[in-house]
Amino acid sequence: MSTALFVFVGVLVRILSDTIDVFQILLFRQLVFITLLIPSIIISIDTLLKPQMVHLHLLRIVGAFMALYLGFITVSNIPLADATALGFTQVLFVAIISRVFLSESVGIARQITVLVGFCGVLLVVQPVFEATSTIYTLAGLAGALGAAVAVVCVRRMSRSESRVILLTYQAVFVGLIALIPGLLAWQWPTMHELVLLVFVGVISSAAQWIGVTAYKLGEANVIANIEYAKIIYSLAFGYWLFAEIPNSVAVVGALIIIGSGFLPLASRYWSKSLR
Repeated sequence: MSTALFVFVGVLVRILSDTIDVFQILLFRQLVFITLLIPSIIISIDTLLKPQMVHLHLLRIVGAFMALYLGFITVSNIPLADATALGFTQVLFVAIISRVFLSESVGIARQITVLVGFCGVLLVVQPVFEATSTIYTLAGLAGALGAAVAVVCVRRMSRSESRVILLTYQAVFVGLIALIPGLLAWQWPTMHELVLLVFVGVISSAAQWIGVTAYKLGEANVIANIEYAKIIYSLAFGYWLFAEIPNSVAVVGALIIIGSGFLPLASRYWSKSLR
């Protein structure tokens, strides 16, 4: 659910970026997010004033800002296929970081799952990086790294911090980072743009709440592998909104992605049957 909603947010950001500055989109997103969190903030104000892992909160905020801003920049300035492929490097980064900093097991089965899923992604998006500006390619990679850092921090902090704390700190401090450049680039949106901006804030807020819940319940490198489902949703949105019909190679890639999602389950079933 989280990945489907985030894909839809990416579509909205791509539409808005034609007329609205990316910093303004990010600032508006955070303002909507904070507004939705106000009831929870009031209830949990005492807890919010006593964070337990300040250094991880700071690292997560930096990672989240990189992921949001650089992700918006990338999807707004290069072909969607290339941006999608770059975004999926997050899964590789999460597998490495979670192994080093969370001591999560990344066995042969998990490594194969990640690599198979990524191969499927490449078949679907079929990126052509020769035509892509180097600066936006690097921005996409940096954004994926930031996202990986953020989700690993969430996984580590979720053991002792509530969802309200995790969501509020990111909403407030990423908003503060975007405040000055967002105001400098501010232009009053039309009613149509205002509706889309509100949708970006509401939908991404719901997606983030669901995503944080997932990382509280499962291992980071396992949950991150589900990020590959974004490409399935991208194909669906592309067909529905832009009449984009995938070719046969893309269909094969989508089937490989779906299959990679079942690999961990098959591995566990096989291990149990051998006992």
